[in-house]
Amino acid sequence: MIKREKILTLLISVIIIIVSIGFILNRKKLETKLETNQILSNIYKKNEKKKNEKIFSTKLKDNRLKIILEELSPDKTAIAILILNDKELVNFINNGDINSYIENKDYDKAIKNAKVIKNIEELSLLSPELGKYFRENLIKNNFDTFIKIIENRPEVIKIKSRITKLLPVKNSEVTFKELSEAKLIQISEILSKSPLTIEFAEKKDLKKYNLEEVVEISKTLYSIGLVSPLLAIEIGDMLKGLDIRKASLYGDLYVKDEKFEKQIKKEYEKGNFTFDNPFLKYNPYGRTPLAYGMKYGKNEKVDLLRVTVLGMGGMPNFVYEKKYFPGELFPIVGLYPKVENTILLEELEPTSKKILKTKKIKLKTDSVDDRLPSIYIEKRIVNSIQPGFNLVSYNLEKEGIPFAFDSMGNIRYILKTGKEMRKVRVEKQDYGVWEVKNDEDEFQLNILGKILGRIGKEEEDLIAQNKKTKYLVRNNNILTVVSYISGAYPSALFSEYGLDSKDEIFKAIIFYDKDSAKENLIEDGERVILYEGDSEN
Repeated sequence: MIKREKILTLLISVIIIIVSIGFILNRKKLETKLETNQILSNIYKKNEKKKNEKIFSTKLKDNRLKIILEELSPDKTAIAILILNDKELVNFINNGDINSYIENKDYDKAIKNAKVIKNIEELSLLSPELGKYFRENLIKNNFDTFIKIIENRPEVIKIKSRITKLLPVKNSEVTFKELSEAKLIQISEILSKSPLTIEFAEKKDLKKYNLEEVVEISKTLYSIGLVSPLLAIEIGDMLKGLDIRKASLYGDLYVKDEKFEKQIKKEYEKGNFTFDNPFLKYNPYGRTPLAYGMKYGKNEKVDLLRVTVLGMGGMPNFVYEKKYFPGELFPIVGLYPKVENTILLEELEPTSKKILKTKKIKLKTDSVDDRLPSIYIEKRIVNSIQPGFNLVSYNLEKEGIPFAFDSMGNIRYILKTGKEMRKVRVEKQDYGVWEVKNDEDEFQLNILGKILGRIGKEEEDLIAQNKKTKYLVRNNNILTVVSYISGAYPSALFSEYGLDSKDEIFKAIIFYDKDSAKENLIEDGERVILYEGDSEN
């Protein structure tokens, strides 16, 4: 009898287990059937609702929040219940102690708090009412700010523990303690992009780094200094002798030149170049699109060369002479844009100027930058104009593009100084050397655009003038440059007046592309000999 009861009990248990497993495996199907049956569906929904109400009632204190949750769709309710399984989240919702979260300094607790905040954000997405509740009832003020602070707190705690080691600057520990969390994160992000700077900050020996690496270090430390003026002072004390601001602003210019030099050397060493087969490099430093650099030979012999750029469209030839030292990059300048220029290259006997060798070469150039202005020559009395090119300090809103044009309005030289130098004013110094000034510095560049050095800037008491006059000694003329003339077509003016003839002998109207003087303006202009030798009219 007892044995029969045990067998019966065992059979009933097995049946219950099988039915339960079947129910679990086919729950979705059963729910679907219940939903399709209106009566059964209503009963099922009521039961589910009561069950969910019981869960919300057990876990949450605020009746308003319970009502909002109870009004969610079944699918969203299921998601909410799943999220509310986090005990830390439930505790936070019920107690709402936001200050303890914000003031927390423990890393492990910060990780848990960040998870709670993530769950709050996920709940907020379930309905606008839930989002509004958390914003207005739970975290009543500065919701987005507090959320971000708590989310970032684990990273901030880590940063505070490591940043003085990553950037061991004198007094930095005290400075870092006083910085806001947002600034600490900003500094950490800056440092994370430059392991090189972290290495340098530890060793503090710039000699072991090349130019490109020094520029990267300078940029990184300068960026950190912008976040905190106190840190900027401390970094400056650490780097006595190195102006990281200037290195940061202008360092890339030197890095580019170094890369161009290496590329030129690499290309030159591939061939055996002679006077009859010279190495020619177009726009060698990326700043002079109407110029070529030339090299040939490896001996110590110094040649005297004459370059003749054959004139076009009625312009006479442009001729200059210069000694060529083997190994240097000899400039060929004064070329016409967007054409194949014909160049006559002559080797001369230094004393008698007797022609020893002649080579004719063809050099192609690109079109000029379309941001440059258009030039219209209204008047030109050939034999009276002082020889030379019209040098123009032309600026866009954020960079300068100085250029030179001939007496027929052809742009024959362009110097792209780039955004690093910002707006500039250019003057001719020694043969083949430009002096380029911006609002705080002065640079020297050779005629091929290579930077020879930054020489600083002397204090000047200059007031910007719309009209400037220059005395042209050779022909006893006056050159007047007007920077901006407003009107239907904003323009500038180059006008040459003969003191002997008492008449205007040259007039060039330069039409701007943009209407505003802020967007394009000729800061200054003068008549110059572009290179050693003379240009005819």
